Amino acid sequence: MAQPAAPADLARVLTPEARAFIEDLTRRFRAPLKELLAARAARQARLDAGTEKLDFLVETAEIRAGHWKVSPIPADLLDRRVEITGPVDRKMVINALNSGAQVFMADFEDSLAPTWENVIAGQANLMDAVRRKIDYVDPTSGKSYRLDKKIAVLLVRPRGLHLDERHFLVDGSPAPAPLVDFGLYLFHNAKELLARKTGPYYYLPKLQGHHEARWWNDVMT
Repeated sequence: MAQPAAPADLARVLTPEARAFIEDLTRRFRAPLKELLAARAARQARLDAGTEKLDFLVETAEIRAGHWKVSPIPADLLDRRVEITGPVDRKMVINALNSGAQVFMADFEDSLAPTWENVIAGQANLMDAVRRKIDYVDPTSGKSYRLDKKIAVLLVRPRGLHLDERHFLVDGSPAPAPLVDFGLYLFHNAKELLARKTGPYYYLPKLQGHHEARWWNDVMT
């Protein structure tokens, strides 16, 4: 259930199918996330008490000592010499994609005031940007903004694991904010991005260990 009444973009962002997708993600991954956050707090308490020190984990020594490499990254992410970031308001998205930078990281995290209106409007703006239908007219100057032919590659930064979205309830409790941000962008844009020879790329903030990275891997796969 999404609460309360939201902006004009609500109907096209929170479709019944999109809501069902977020609800499914939440029911599958909220409980493991709560366990990870409890483990964070317990470890911080040990660090504060001086009973544990930061160090490399014994159980991952074999990985550090081994010889391995990750799969190749997508071709359109090979050049990230200039990467900029900013919130997902409409004018910012247009100007950032037109900036000449190789990559624009659209930020639902630190640079966005996470009101429900901003979150929903941000998703709508990215939907329009992915389809190259985004435009904006400044109400004061009358200046018109639209995308250039060549634009930056789009990355999306969902909110951190510790944050909830109190306006989206699943079984009476807030959905994890990172699942809302991740899921809505993926649901609405993955097929369109792949058809345009790119993909749904994410920047995952503030991970505190490999177990949290594994949680994201489970969500994505």
